[in-house]
Amino acid sequence: MLRVAWSCGWTLAGMLAAGIAFGQDYQGFEIPKDLRGSLEEGACPEGSGLDKCPKKPAARRPPLRPPPPAKQAAPPQPPMAPDPPPPPPPEPVLAMPRSAPPPPPFVKGELGDFIGANTLLAKNMRAGLRLGYRQLDLKHYFTLNPEADLRIWKFEFGLGLPLALELFDGAWDAARAAPTGFTNAGAFRSEDWNEADEYVRFLRYLRFGKKEDRLFLHLSQSASTTIGHGPLMRRYNVNIDPDSTRLAGELDMYNDYGGFEFVTNSLVHWNLLGMIAFVKPLSWFLDSDRAKSLSLGLSYVVDRQAPVTVKTMSSPTTNPFFLLGTDRPNAELGARLQAMGVDLEFKLLKTRQIDIKPFIDYSWFMPATPAGGEFVPSGGGGLTLGVLGRFNFGHRPVQALRAILEFRSFSACYLPGYFDTFYEVQKFVAHNRYRESASNSASLPPTKFQDVFVDRKGSDRHLGFYLELSYALVDLLSVSLALEGSDAASGNNFLAHLEVPALDWLKFFASYHHRSGNRLVDLLTAESGSRMAFASARLTVLPFLFFNLRYHYTFELREEFQDLTGDGLEQRTRLYHASHGWLADLELGWEF
Repeated sequence: MLRVAWSCGWTLAGMLAAGIAFGQDYQGFEIPKDLRGSLEEGACPEGSGLDKCPKKPAARRPPLRPPPPAKQAAPPQPPMAPDPPPPPPPEPVLAMPRSAPPPPPFVKGELGDFIGANTLLAKNMRAGLRLGYRQLDLKHYFTLNPEADLRIWKFEFGLGLPLALELFDGAWDAARAAPTGFTNAGAFRSEDWNEADEYVRFLRYLRFGKKEDRLFLHLSQSASTTIGHGPLMRRYNVNIDPDSTRLAGELDMYNDYGGFEFVTNSLVHWNLLGMIAFVKPLSWFLDSDRAKSLSLGLSYVVDRQAPVTVKTMSSPTTNPFFLLGTDRPNAELGARLQAMGVDLEFKLLKTRQIDIKPFIDYSWFMPATPAGGEFVPSGGGGLTLGVLGRFNFGHRPVQALRAILEFRSFSACYLPGYFDTFYEVQKFVAHNRYRESASNSASLPPTKFQDVFVDRKGSDRHLGFYLELSYALVDLLSVSLALEGSDAASGNNFLAHLEVPALDWLKFFASYHHRSGNRLVDLLTAESGSRMAFASARLTVLPFLFFNLRYHYTFELREEFQDLTGDGLEQRTRLYHASHGWLADLELGWEF
């Protein structure tokens, strides 16, 4: 019995397991709706066989839902490594200050480009044709002038071919006993091309570098030139006379050990030459800026044929007030005039903003005796103690201040800055006080040579000073004032200068000179000395159209009738008079 019971138990267990397995296979099985409805409606009465039930089409067996996939055990994970220690906090990064822009170069030399000049030059490259009008002396001209200004590497140069056709001449024609008028209308102005110096006038200027650069080359028809500190030559201009056109030249070179400056008034036919050579002796032994600033210089200037007397009209009657000569008076008697000088300078203070340099100069003149011995000149010397201060401050724009202060002591036959801006006129006539000379000696005023080296012999020694102040907003505006005073005759001068190169549509400069006053107070009046003015402007009307204007009130040889002797009779004269002159034109071209 026990064995049978054991067998039955295992059989029931197997059946139970098979049922469970079958139930798992049909898990989620549902009775079709149509079959479920028949059963619910009692279509097959209870107890009836299946054959008694009405047969219906067999319902399609829904697909068996596959069993869900067995969950697979996750693969064993390797043991996790311990977390690494946190990195150390980054070191604080200090903000690096932005590097400051390099300081602008120290501004040296003249702060104005056109001090002592008579013509405005364009700063940009340009090319154009200028058509306009010019008044010179008593003549009126139509002008035709193709010009170009070029900038290549460090070179700047200007080219031009000035042509002038006469319109009207107001000069007196003695043969017709009437003004010339329109007699020569349309005639080419030959005076512009009748000298060897004028054959190179197509080159208006050529420049490399700036004054006080280590290398400076300048050829020009309009610029002024100074040698050293200026005791012999200060702002000399070879073409201050509008009838003159010569190409002057200047070459400066220097390094830490020495250098030189060289000037000539003409590259073709020169008669005036100046130079200075200097050495820096401490530079050979000491390597410091202070040591290199000590400079010893020797200067030399010569006029090979300085006028002593000039030719005047002698036929049909003697007329001492009519100067002969085409473009300038002809010298009747000339003599070699030489001058030499020594100087010492040293920079007392030099920083990024300040440059102060005291200096001492001694120079003397050595005039030769002209042929014939009628005039026996005497030379003289002069001592100058001065200081040059240059100051830079500000940035964008840089502001610059330049100051010169000089104390002078000189002998009677010496004139500081003898070769000055107006030397090329005053070497023929020292001053234009014609009535004074006519009433005293019934003759012209003396030449500068005769006035200084002959007529002043035996006079007392003189004291004087020179003061100059210049201020500039660099490349925008500059203003300069200079005052020169002494107790010597014709030894007082004044200069005021303004230039504005910054405006895109207008550039201009203007200068006022009062020269050769006998006293300082004369500079405020017209009692003595000569007053001159120069101005030039360039106006941009359209990108391709420009208006150029040039004005001067300066010495020109001019003919007129006047009574100089006071006898009530007018004489025909040809003398240097301060005269108004104009040049205006329209320019078709391009500036870039």
